[in-house]
Amino acid sequence: MQQEADSVVVDTTVLRVAVMPAMNCLPVYYAKQSGLSDSLGLDISLVRYQAQMDIDTAILRGHADIAFTDLIRCAGLSKQGAQIVPFASCDEALSLISLDTKRVKTVGQMKEQMIAVSRLSATDYWCDRLLDSSRIAHEDIYRPQVNDVWLRAEMLRQGLVDAAIVGEPFATWLATLGHKRLFQTKGKRPHLYAWANISATKQQQKDFLSLLDSALSHMNKEGEAALLRDILKQEYHLPPAVADSIALPPPGHTSPVDEKETQAAGEWLRKATRIKK
Repeated sequence: MQQEADSVVVDTTVLRVAVMPAMNCLPVYYAKQSGLSDSLGLDISLVRYQAQMDIDTAILRGHADIAFTDLIRCAGLSKQGAQIVPFASCDEALSLISLDTKRVKTVGQMKEQMIAVSRLSATDYWCDRLLDSSRIAHEDIYRPQVNDVWLRAEMLRQGLVDAAIVGEPFATWLATLGHKRLFQTKGKRPHLYAWANISATKQQQKDFLSLLDSALSHMNKEGEAALLRDILKQEYHLPPAVADSIALPPPGHTSPVDEKETQAAGEWLRKATRIKK
């Protein structure tokens, strides 16, 4: 009798890491492709996704041991019974990018426009924050849900939405094309993105953080740029000409998860799920 996919026995010596095209995942892609993880004795398997929602599904089905996620997603998954513990905070920069053909210079001028986000996520949270600070009624903005991070950037590039909240490297790519960066979360609190432990052991979690630190150090060495640009082409699907020329801010080191930020994410989610339909 054929087994169901979710019941197949998993090699517990391999650390399954759920990643997506986000700047804080770049060191993990690099560690795998450069052979750094093997040289440090950590056997990792990358479980690749294009959207945070797909990572959520992987978490719920037990397809990953560690995942790149955000604190709002963690709160939502916990409500669904997932055993998920955020253990490392990331300052993953998100940017609000406006279409170059729009006569918009500030967030306050975006009334009745479309801003593409991923629903009930860090992008949705920051969209609320921006609207509140600009005194724009939430119902005066249409937010198409575009979960695939590459597709969200591509829809803006093609003029199919008025604006989008996107991460790196897509925000810098769009800005080099002439689209307007109206806001960036870099350095602003809360830091909503995190690495979360689903079924990894404490030792695997510790080894994974050591791997991230080692990867960040190795990535900055002379001669590593070619591999990093290949990763941007292969994993992030950036056009080759863009990947070969784009100047990107390096990913930062992780920090402990701030309990206040976890609470803020949970409070926003509780409020949002009562309002957003």
